[in-house]
Amino acid sequence: MTEMPAEQLLDTFASTDDSSVRVQALTDLMTAKVIPKRADDARFDAGLHRWVSVANTLEAVPRDRLLAIAELIRATQQLKKRQPALIKLIQPGLRQPLPPLAVLEDSEARLNVARACSQIDTPWLQTYLAASLATEAAPKPRAELMESIVSRSGTIADVLVLMSMAFEGQHPQTENPADSLAKRLAKALETFRATVRASLLDAGADVGRRLDALLRTTLASTGKPQSDDAQIELTREVALTLHDLVRSRFSLATEPQTFLALQYCRSFFSGISWPREVQAEMDLLVQDVSEALVMLGRMGVPNQDLLSRLELVCGIKERARVVASQLADRHTEIDESIRGWLRTGRMVTPIAASDVLQESLLTSVDEALGLALIDARTFKASSEAEQRLTSSLEIFDPALVGLFKGIVTQSIAMHNAIEDLAKRRGLELVGGVGDEIEFSPKYFDALGALHGTRATVRRPAIVRSSSVGSVGTVVKKGLVE
Repeated sequence: MTEMPAEQLLDTFASTDDSSVRVQALTDLMTAKVIPKRADDARFDAGLHRWVSVANTLEAVPRDRLLAIAELIRATQQLKKRQPALIKLIQPGLRQPLPPLAVLEDSEARLNVARACSQIDTPWLQTYLAASLATEAAPKPRAELMESIVSRSGTIADVLVLMSMAFEGQHPQTENPADSLAKRLAKALETFRATVRASLLDAGADVGRRLDALLRTTLASTGKPQSDDAQIELTREVALTLHDLVRSRFSLATEPQTFLALQYCRSFFSGISWPREVQAEMDLLVQDVSEALVMLGRMGVPNQDLLSRLELVCGIKERARVVASQLADRHTEIDESIRGWLRTGRMVTPIAASDVLQESLLTSVDEALGLALIDARTFKASSEAEQRLTSSLEIFDPALVGLFKGIVTQSIAMHNAIEDLAKRRGLELVGGVGDEIEFSPKYFDALGALHGTRATVRRPAIVRSSSVGSVGTVVKKGLVE
């Protein structure tokens, strides 16, 4: 290209009042790669400032205002350092919301306006971006709009609320508006999940309910999609959105309400199971819900609502039962009660014993332990016979000495264990067999008529020691005569 045509193009770009001519002049300058070499030319600046003037004129034709912003971004694609200064120059025109992005027919122009919006900050911007997203058909502008929305949002739930507000009342002027709207929503969800998956945005509250509300709000004006293609496309994107959400924010997997939107999609289909066209996506959700059940199971938490969601993603109850049973069989580390719940779907709750019943049971145990303590101490008292028996066996049957000593060792260990258990329960004995004591009806019953106040102990009394070590309550009275 010669110098003269470049000069003429710069002259035209700087002076023409015809926006379409200026757009074409810029296209020719970019094609000829003139701008990087002549970026400091006053005529180039003059053409840019013409666009700035249009962008700041609120009375201008809406399309021209948006086109001016788009052209400012396009003109500086190879001069991005100049974009912030130009964005600052159009601030006066941004005090009020921009015209609807849909007035621009060219998707590249809409993309450039979206790029400009990513560099501004004004109170109306989020609502404007969401409204533009709801009508956008091209993937690149849609992705840019979603990126701007997510970058300015506090949580994923906030993004879903914005989308619901933007899609509410949409009614495409097509032969089948319900199908058109369902497909548009599916494309928006595709962009949403990709953007959120790559972000560090917190989930926020009630994400599942927000997603469900987005579907129901969007299709309220047109009704559910009618064609198989629209139903399948929307269901697939809802399933993949849920999968990406629970994979990137795993806490959502343990919240049963996360999967509410899938129930709405289930109403599209009359069959007993999900259509085969979405089976691959449902299998991903089966895995997600299964992992959530296992995670909760390891913590001893049976979540009945989440188990019901397994039936939803499986499509039929029988398959859900098989999947849950397989989880129970594979994960033996889970408590047996949780594994039983996975197999049957029913959690057996043990009935808590009343305080009175518990005390009665403990008293019975203490009584039996006290009687064992009496026998253990009686055995210990006769242990001096061990040496005599050992000596006799060494003379008359040496082969039995080892066996006898083993029995004695085990008996001593048993005695010590009984003593330890009695100590833990605070049990003690009053009196010893054969002892002569002063009769006390609190601790003893008489086997017959007594002569005087002295009596001989035939069975010690079993008592519970108090916290200070003194004799407390009587567990079982002893016997005297």
